[in-house]
Amino acid sequence: MSFFKLHKPLVYKYKPIYYDPKKEAQKDRMKKMEQEGQTEVKNEGYEPKVLRRGSFREMADKNRNSKHAQTRQSNIRLVLIILILLLIAYFLVR
Repeated sequence: MSFFKLHKPLVYKYKPIYYDPKKEAQKDRMKKMEQEGQTEVKNEGYEPKVLRRGSFREMADKNRNSKHAQTRQSNIRLVLIILILLLIAYFLVR
């Protein structure tokens, strides 16, 4: 018998929250390639984008132009719908 009761430390059970099977498969392929002696590794899915002076302005201009075109198309549709509704109302009243 003891006078003091000593508690056991809590055991922390680590469970990963996110598991990425693609990343695991890629790691396995890399290990196989290293074992086979292939030192050259190709990144097929990655293409670096080079930032150059004025690229943000070009993208903004492109987005602005497409926004204007969308607005113009929307306004044309709205005018056509109003005209059709006015014609329908005219024939119903007549």
